[in-house]
Amino acid sequence: MHANMCYEKNYQNKEKENIMKKKILSVFLATAMVAAMAAGCGSVKTDNEVSASESGEKAAGKDVYSEEVKIAFLPNVIGDSVAAAWADGMETYLSEFKNVTFDVYDGEASVDTEVQIMDELINQEYDAIILQATDAAGLASSVDKAEGAGIPVITVNMDADTTHTGMVTMVDVEAGEKVAEAIGESLGGEGEVVIISATPGASKGEQLDKGFKSVMEEKYPNIEILDEQSGEWLTENANTVMTNFLTKYPEIDAVFCHNDAMAEGAAEAAKAAGKDIQIWGCDGETKMLEYIEQGLCTGTIYTDVKNQGAVSAQFAMYAISSGITGANLSETPIVKMSSITVTGENVGQISENMRW
Repeated sequence: MHANMCYEKNYQNKEKENIMKKKILSVFLATAMVAAMAAGCGSVKTDNEVSASESGEKAAGKDVYSEEVKIAFLPNVIGDSVAAAWADGMETYLSEFKNVTFDVYDGEASVDTEVQIMDELINQEYDAIILQATDAAGLASSVDKAEGAGIPVITVNMDADTTHTGMVTMVDVEAGEKVAEAIGESLGGEGEVVIISATPGASKGEQLDKGFKSVMEEKYPNIEILDEQSGEWLTENANTVMTNFLTKYPEIDAVFCHNDAMAEGAAEAAKAAGKDIQIWGCDGETKMLEYIEQGLCTGTIYTDVKNQGAVSAQFAMYAISSGITGANLSETPIVKMSSITVTGENVGQISENMRW
């Protein structure tokens, strides 16, 4: 394993408080299933309906209050502010369990690297994996392999193209719709926009695009989407893309970026070119909120990402405790986090303790 791919932490807890924790875990799957049905996964079947093995026996869970538990978090890239906030939320939740080892790995923004690490995690017999899949199709076989080995996989934001134990996500289609509505209304239904998109194959980018374009087509047919290029999630790449857009299309009215980091790069390019255009991102990271306060960016779709990390860890602990894996499900249960549309008018409502 590469030396920079993992750092390990063992978290110590207070006295057990087992009764309260068991109540929390015992209701979690029910909450997840309700959320899944609300998201359109009404046909999800649990282990009472789908065999957990060829013999039809339910997989045995683990006592997560006394037995040793190992959970891995594998994000697209660990240096990203969103991934760091997720890890913080996971750490906060899992610190209550003295028997849990929580390891964070670096996907290095590479499908090949994530596939390699997934193989290592399976070989090391982790009890659960929380994964941000760099490419939905590219990680599908790795997820299948883990689930087949009895290791539940919880995807976070960026999904895998296969049924697995669960997904905890920001609103994606809805976020794209919200940004399209804000841009369309502010432009009076007429104008020219560009999109700086996610890495090709990333499910989050595909869903954001779906929501944004559907609203533009249905409600604002006189707003033209001039171009769309990937910024690979990165500020520097988005800066280059936006600089090129401004040269090629001098009359751009607005840009939609699939994350805040790219919006920040686009804002710097617009500032350097002396252009006053609407710039929207999606996530709600602290730097983006500061850019909105400074008037460099127009808005973002804010999510409490630390809480999302905690929910992902809670989902993983429930799966370990119950023995649930993708083999027990006909569809992947999805938990969607709530969001807030943030602009200069309400950015002050996102207090310091809500920022990440």
